[in-house]
Amino acid sequence: MRDPDQVTHAMEQPAEMKTRATQWEDMYNDHCYNRPGLQTGSSKQQLFAATLGEDDCVFYTGLAKIHFHNLTAAVKVESEKAFTVLSYGDQLLLTLMRLRLGLLYGHLARIFQISVGSVFNIFEHMLSVLYSIMKKVVVWLPRSTIQNSMPQSFIDSGYEMTTCIADCSEVNLERPKQLMARAQTYSSYKAHNTVKFLIAIAPNGYIMFVSQAYRGRASDKHITADSKLEDHLGPGDEVMADRGFTLTTSMIIQGVKLNVPAFTKGKPQLSEEEVTRTRRI
Repeated sequence: MRDPDQVTHAMEQPAEMKTRATQWEDMYNDHCYNRPGLQTGSSKQQLFAATLGEDDCVFYTGLAKIHFHNLTAAVKVESEKAFTVLSYGDQLLLTLMRLRLGLLYGHLARIFQISVGSVFNIFEHMLSVLYSIMKKVVVWLPRSTIQNSMPQSFIDSGYEMTTCIADCSEVNLERPKQLMARAQTYSSYKAHNTVKFLIAIAPNGYIMFVSQAYRGRASDKHITADSKLEDHLGPGDEVMADRGFTLTTSMIIQGVKLNVPAFTKGKPQLSEEEVTRTRRI
């Protein structure tokens, strides 16, 4: 006759295994890109972007749902080429997923159930379309607009004359196969192959200037001079930036002022005034 404890254990084991299987299935579903809404079928593909929830939209694209739909409408107007395999919304979604999440072409091809070649063609085309749209949005604001929208924090800190905040931003690249390109794009600061951009924003956060792309090895000084940021600045303008940013000779001649945090290079410590000013910046 079997031990009652053994019988009880035998009865509990399937339930335990079932629970573990359910937990594994839940984990799989949480991370599966092919859950409902991401499955195959032309009808579901057409509706995929439109049926994204708010949280999913922000996760996949970085945009709130209303902004994603507004951008989709702009893409429809700007695009001169039609890809029938996906709706405009799904094409935009594919592109933003590639940019935001860094998903591989093969991964995106499986998510949207199209060929890798179609993913590549759509992504290349959408980059061109988005560039055409965004270049109309990035404009240098009039000084009166900048002053009228000055955040209170700038006024309270004594930097109410700030025209823009400028900084060089870097984006990682896949390691180039050619040795020359690999050397030219290597950034010692990031310890990675990158491209760099000079970006200037108004104190209220509006992006007013984006330079062309430069190789990661290019210095901030070279980019500042070559990007022609100085064409937008004049007497009385103040630029806020991080340590290492320098004004061009032309900017200095025009009377542009630079506000940067103080640094201890060549001296043992910062003065009390420098500490206070740095904290305000």
